[in-house]
Amino acid sequence: MKAYAAIGAGALLITVSELLLKTGAMHGALRSGWTWLGVVTYLLSFACWLYVLRKMPLSIAYALISIVQVLVPLGAWIFLGEHISLHRWIGIACVLCGTLLVPQRS
Repeated sequence: MKAYAAIGAGALLITVSELLLKTGAMHGALRSGWTWLGVVTYLLSFACWLYVLRKMPLSIAYALISIVQVLVPLGAWIFLGEHISLHRWIGIACVLCGTLLVPQRS
């Protein structure tokens, strides 16, 4: 169960990192504190990922981390005011459904 929590934490950290990096890129790039905070957050997500790789098969871990493909656009929409088209929402829903199927027992 700890590996699943680490994937969740890693996915949230990656999401925050991407939002911070985008904000930093819009406000001075490498001179922005947002950028460097994003880099630190990304390194923390990397530590979570290494833990996950020790605890579960890569084929499962990689499929589960794809939840980031849902979280990043959602975060960009909520926090950055980015527009997401209907087609993109449909794609996000498909990724979410696929990600939810991965941990199911066969």
